[in-house]
Amino acid sequence: MKYLAMFLALSGCSSNSETPIPIESVPPVPSVPSDPSDSAPTLSDAGLSESSVPTSPSPEASSPHCGDTNRPKCLLNEGCRSNADCASNICNYAGACISTKSCINHFGGDTCGFSEVGSPGAVHESCCVTLVVPGYQDSARPGKDVYLDKYEITAGRIRAFIADISKMNGKPDVKSWIQNNKPLIWNDGWSAYLPSSADGDSIIIPRLLLGDPRHDGQTPAQAGPGVIIPPTTDQSVSLGLNHQFSGQVYADVHGNNCGTFNGSYGFPTYYYPSDIMIKNGEVPRVSSQDLLDVKAMNCITNAMLVAFCAWDGGQLMTSDIFDFVTESPARSDAVSGCGSQYDNHGALLGNDFSGTVQSGGKCPDVISINATFDAGDNLPVPGSFLNKHIYSYPDVGPGTSDKVWQIAAPGRVTSDNTKGWMDLAGNLSEAVFDASTGNFGLKSRGIGYGSARSDLNATLMPGETILRLQRPEVKSALSGGRCVRFK
Repeated sequence: MKYLAMFLALSGCSSNSETPIPIESVPPVPSVPSDPSDSAPTLSDAGLSESSVPTSPSPEASSPHCGDTNRPKCLLNEGCRSNADCASNICNYAGACISTKSCINHFGGDTCGFSEVGSPGAVHESCCVTLVVPGYQDSARPGKDVYLDKYEITAGRIRAFIADISKMNGKPDVKSWIQNNKPLIWNDGWSAYLPSSADGDSIIIPRLLLGDPRHDGQTPAQAGPGVIIPPTTDQSVSLGLNHQFSGQVYADVHGNNCGTFNGSYGFPTYYYPSDIMIKNGEVPRVSSQDLLDVKAMNCITNAMLVAFCAWDGGQLMTSDIFDFVTESPARSDAVSGCGSQYDNHGALLGNDFSGTVQSGGKCPDVISINATFDAGDNLPVPGSFLNKHIYSYPDVGPGTSDKVWQIAAPGRVTSDNTKGWMDLAGNLSEAVFDASTGNFGLKSRGIGYGSARSDLNATLMPGETILRLQRPEVKSALSGGRCVRFK
């Protein structure tokens, strides 16, 4: 009950006028859901199901009704029959006007907060709630208040993004959308990594980017376990939507974990139908689309995160805003930590805690957030308290392809609260844009925060000019993001 009270108190901090959803009373979701193939997708070319497409059930007819001809538009939380009824032009699945279009659907749209969907005592609210950042000014937007999303982006919000782009263009052509709607923060070189269709487009990746260049030409025995040896030639790989959020690699990083292959223990949170998974050579998901859509989105490139936030009316969080909110001192974006806390990765690998601070300051202590040092739970030593899991849902059975249970839906771990923002310290390391360099960075901690900062990811590789975690095309199951808005 103390967590429930804590969550209710936090919900009151919201500056968004969308109201929290009341406690749900439907039966609990079973630990092992039914076969996801029971619901055949109708937009299979985009990896989408019919429920992914933004729709709005009509409320009972009333006369007069806001939004009618010669009537004022409906305000936030008022009943609506279509987008046209709303002053915001966004009518959600439940027939209510909302402010942010990525939260138009139920799962991943208004399922953020305490406990799982369908559980007794669950208290959820819009996943698009945003909180003002008091005292922060963005020099590029003088006079505007800065709002940071309370929650990490969910897989369901990404699904709404893809569905809307597909509805506009007849295919998931994110590349054309960004070219026609270029945001303030955008580098034209990033467009090369965006999808323009479900399967058709591809790009040539230099071979050394597809492995660890320090082990080029070695045998697997020489390279050691877990090392990807670069191929002998450059590779043509698909940029299509059906490959964006799964095992396709555009730049090799340690802890990628986006593929669900036998023995891989991957944990991407975006659901693809079984036929797409099989076509890609991966094991179909045990969890249903609904169970995955509520989770924080991972395995998404930095470029796609920027595109999503632009479509959703904002931009990707910057490193400066993260540091301001958490009161973090200036330090490399490659260092994990939050506020006055930080990790000495090289020492931690040797089970040496000198130079590491994991408690104190404005951020919650590491032991109270959803975070582990090693993605494989083995380093620095088996059984280390650094790899203690405090979240696990749903049960995915005994298979070796999927470990998605360790990524939480935003707001589930109520102890991860930084001034009202949830999971800012843990769950996923968070991708940010660094305006001082024009590149990307990685902040906070989360599952596998040490793996995410391995030497391959966080030190300059031979012949390369930026860190791999700074690249626009990099993605990992260990990282996600959230948007910032200006009003």
